[in-house]
Amino acid sequence: MIGQKFKTAQERLDYILKASAAQDAQIAAQAANEPKKSAKTTPKKQQKALSKAAQQRLEKERQEAAKSKVEKLAESIKNRSTISAKHNSVVKQVNTVKTRNTPVKKATVNPIPKVKKQEPMSGATDLDVFEARIAQRDKQQHHLLKQAETIRNRLAKLSDREKVKTTEGLRDCYGIYEFIESSKDGDMLYDIIRSYFKATLEKIQSNTPDEALLVRFIFSKKSKKQISEYATVLRYARESGIAKNAFVKWYNDTTQTRILAMARKSSSANSQEQLKRAKIALLRYFDIQEEWPLGRFDYPEYLSAKQVHLPDDLIFVICRGVRKFNRDLSFDPDNPAAASVPLAEISALHFIPPNVDVINDVITRLARSLVPYLDEIEEQIEQKTEQVWANDMTNLLMERELGSAYKSADRWANRMQASVAQDQVAFENKRKKIQKLRTQSRK
Repeated sequence: MIGQKFKTAQERLDYILKASAAQDAQIAAQAANEPKKSAKTTPKKQQKALSKAAQQRLEKERQEAAKSKVEKLAESIKNRSTISAKHNSVVKQVNTVKTRNTPVKKATVNPIPKVKKQEPMSGATDLDVFEARIAQRDKQQHHLLKQAETIRNRLAKLSDREKVKTTEGLRDCYGIYEFIESSKDGDMLYDIIRSYFKATLEKIQSNTPDEALLVRFIFSKKSKKQISEYATVLRYARESGIAKNAFVKWYNDTTQTRILAMARKSSSANSQEQLKRAKIALLRYFDIQEEWPLGRFDYPEYLSAKQVHLPDDLIFVICRGVRKFNRDLSFDPDNPAAASVPLAEISALHFIPPNVDVINDVITRLARSLVPYLDEIEEQIEQKTEQVWANDMTNLLMERELGSAYKSADRWANRMQASVAQDQVAFENKRKKIQKLRTQSRK
């Protein structure tokens, strides 16, 4: 049929009809030649048998539908296990099904609080580390000052009757004060506040406590008496170990009047005890220095007996020091014990008669300068030799007294400049220039 060609469509149709009729005749002949099988069952039995098969099939379908997913999966795994040794794909599928359907127990883990990670400082060189620490310190100080300014602006809008919010402001001020006192750079922050008051031309006394500076910066509308009382409350709260969260309850339960009374009593007893210990350390320093005095000279005994103060055997002398004109000698700071050190001549001019008030004033003045370092001084007595400890005490006393001398000189010089200045602004501009020159000359 594939190679047959027809001239017309009618010829092609006639050819297909003949071929189809021949094929039907061939099939009919084959069917006539096959032997016929005799039926073994009657139509009734066949109908009954078909009904049982249908019932079994329906029962099997019902059982299959009643099975759970786990039972079906178990049968499927059981059927596949017989051929799993020959088919790796079946093993992989079975393992996947087992892994997927195995219950996983979730372990209970306590949540870890998130900690703010600080960027590590660059450790390339010492200069980088130093600059990173300075930047971190400046950022922290800026944050504290910004926080204090926020509290001050909030309190400035309050009236005197809103005591609850005022107490909360005092609590926040106490939190800043406690943080500054525990910081290594707290003195620098207090200096910034002092500079702020000087820039705004607000008068502050030189002996104003640090906590009073902070209180005055935050409670700008309060009077001097209230600022002093608030500063005393903050100082006593820190000495008593009051936490910031418990400050409001402690302040309200104790009352400010009682807090001030307890603070005065504690401060008086504590300061007297510290001053007494400082005087003992100072007199011990004098006893040690007697073995290595700055100089010796003889004096008639009957005259010295009239000048000495009993029972500590102290004598106060007014002396004058004059440099000797020995220009051929030079001083080497790296070798102060060299033989070529130029000497000065110190002349005793007057012995101050025994005076209890003078003795007490001088000893008390020197002892007060030792109070801030009292614990360290008493600890070093046991750790160092007497000579080394006495040398350290000499340097400390000279440093403290030199600082007091500089402050006194600056105070009197500023008074002289203020008396000739035309106004306060002109005095401040001139004072800053002069102070800069003083600082350079003292280095």
